[in-house]
Amino acid sequence: MVMKHEIIIFTPIFVLLIGSIFFTILKKRKRSAKSIYKLIDDLEKKYIY
Repeated sequence: MVMKHEIIIFTPIFVLLIGSIFFTILKKRKRSAKSIYKLIDDLEKKYIY
């Protein structure tokens, strides 16, 4: 009986934790992609034009 009660309490907490970690990883990836494109643009302007 105690095990079922613990599973009911900890499952949503565990899912929320994994979801928030996944969301932050996706957010960081978008930022890094933008910064990489900006870096490439700056280098093109500096050395090509």
